[in-house]
Amino acid sequence: MEGLDSLMRRASLNNWIRGFRIKNRVNEVMDMTHLLYADDTIIFCEAEQEQLYHIRIILIQALANILKCKIERLPTVYLGLPLGAKHKAVSIWDGVLEKSERRLALWKSQYLSLGGRVTLINSVLDSLPTYVMPLFPIPGKVVKAIDSLRRNFLWQGNKIEKSYNLVKWMAVQQSKRFGGLGVRNLKIHNNNLLTKWLWRYNLEDQALWKELIQHKYGQEDQWCSEEVTETYGVGVWRTIRNLWLAFRDNVRIKVGQGNKALFWKEN
Repeated sequence: MEGLDSLMRRASLNNWIRGFRIKNRVNEVMDMTHLLYADDTIIFCEAEQEQLYHIRIILIQALANILKCKIERLPTVYLGLPLGAKHKAVSIWDGVLEKSERRLALWKSQYLSLGGRVTLINSVLDSLPTYVMPLFPIPGKVVKAIDSLRRNFLWQGNKIEKSYNLVKWMAVQQSKRFGGLGVRNLKIHNNNLLTKWLWRYNLEDQALWKELIQHKYGQEDQWCSEEVTETYGVGVWRTIRNLWLAFRDNVRIKVGQGNKALFWKEN
C-alpha cells in the first residue's frame, strides 16, 4: 500500500490526478486524491477520461512493484521474435532489414570478388530472415526490399556508380546445377519453413501446440486440422493450413502397422 500511496502522491503533484480540494480561510488548497485503510483504497478524481487513464497506469505500476517485474506492451520481443504483432505486419521484418544493411555496409568497404559476394549472400544474408520465417509469412514488400539489397551488392559490390544486372534475378536464384548461383528465393523458402509445421503436426502427437490447434479448429485427419474459417486472431495458422494441398501432393504414405494410414483417403 505504501507503493500505491507514493504513486498517487506523485501523480497529484504532477497534476495528473485532481481530487476534491479543500480551501482554508487564506485560500490555501489541500488536494485529497485517495484514502487508504487496511486493504481498502478510495480514489477521488474528476470525471475526466485523462485522469482515469492515469489511475489505470498507477494501478498497473503498483501491481508490477508487488511482483517486482517490468511493464511491457504488446507487441514485444520474446526470444528474438515479435510477440503479439500482426502476422503480416512489415514491422516484424525491420530487424532483418537493419541487420542486412549493417552487414552490407561492412562488406562494401572491402574488395570482394563476385564469387566472394555470392558466398556471403548465400551463407550470411540468406540466413538472417530464416529465424523469423518459420512463424510469419514474409510480405511481398519485404521480399522486394531484401532482394534489392542482395541484387545491388551482387552486381555493384563496393562501386559507387550504378552497375547493370548481367542476368535476370530469377536466373540467379536457380540452383547451381541448373546454371544459377543458388541464391534463395525467399518466398519459396518461407513457404517451405511454414510447411514444416504440417510435418510436425503429424509427428508430435503429445505436443501442447498441436493440442491447442486441434481444440480450436478440429481434426480433419492425422496430418492436418480442419480448414480455418475464423477471421480474427488466426492468421498464422490459416497461412500454414492453406499450404496443405501443396504439401499433401508431395507426400506419400508407406503402410506399416496401418495405425495412421487412412486406406480410402490416402495414396
